[in-house]
Amino acid sequence: MVGYLNILELGGLNILLALSVYATYMVGQFSLAQVGFWSIGAVVTGMLTTMFGYSLLPALMASALLCAFIGLILGYPCLRIRGIYLALATVGFSEVVRVFFHNFKYQVEIGGKMVGPEGSQGFLGIHVQTAWPQILTAVVLVAGLFAWLERSRVGLSAKAVREDEVAAAASGINVVAIKVGMFAFGAAIAAMGGGLYATYLSSINTDYFGFHLALVSIFYVAVGGSERYIGPVIGAAVLTVLPELLRGFGDYRMIVYGLIVLVLTLVFPRGLAGEFWARVSSLWRSKAEPPPVERGS
Repeated sequence: MVGYLNILELGGLNILLALSVYATYMVGQFSLAQVGFWSIGAVVTGMLTTMFGYSLLPALMASALLCAFIGLILGYPCLRIRGIYLALATVGFSEVVRVFFHNFKYQVEIGGKMVGPEGSQGFLGIHVQTAWPQILTAVVLVAGLFAWLERSRVGLSAKAVREDEVAAAASGINVVAIKVGMFAFGAAIAAMGGGLYATYLSSINTDYFGFHLALVSIFYVAVGGSERYIGPVIGAAVLTVLPELLRGFGDYRMIVYGLIVLVLTLVFPRGLAGEFWARVSSLWRSKAEPPPVERGS
């Protein structure tokens, strides 16, 4: 039973990471900066709860607000670049954050013990313990927010910007505000997920926040689908469970994992949720169309 709970908890954390990536993709930006925000949220939440006595909720809110502010600052220069250049710039940001925390040392004495980040040794002994109820609550709240957002004026404006920025601007949409706002929104979600991740593990290390995590976060969106928020949710859930199902392959498990991800992206180019929705819509339209009228001879 413990194993299933671990998968549930890890799956919830991965869903938060996937939704943070999807937030920026709603305006057509594939950002890899979410790992940087994830690591900032992890360290800041760990420090606030362990070193300064904050409870979990205020610590998560402070981390989210901090990363949202950093996202606003980072979002403006990112407006000028796109495609592979945006990916390189955001990867650079994440790597700068990782190297900074790799060398960051700040400890205080609590109960006769020194606690706090210790550079390459990581941040051990985080006091607050997060389990599946807190993670599940965060996932439900964030997913519900996306469900509302996609039907709101802001969400529709974001999708319009993703499809055609020029047409969106011509229709009166503030493209700059929408793009920067969604960038900051994604940063806040990543920070909250990182904070829950740190308190879930009770310790963090900069090795957790490498380029591999950035790639996996993109896989979640690509495999699940990027047209609606449910796609990243499904993608993260599937790719969280998949390694556990492949344990029988031993040392070849991750090779098989990579092959399965490759096949899924080739067979379902719109993602699992995207292809399913497209086929259901096509079937619905075919049933709704009136039968052809036969002409008399």
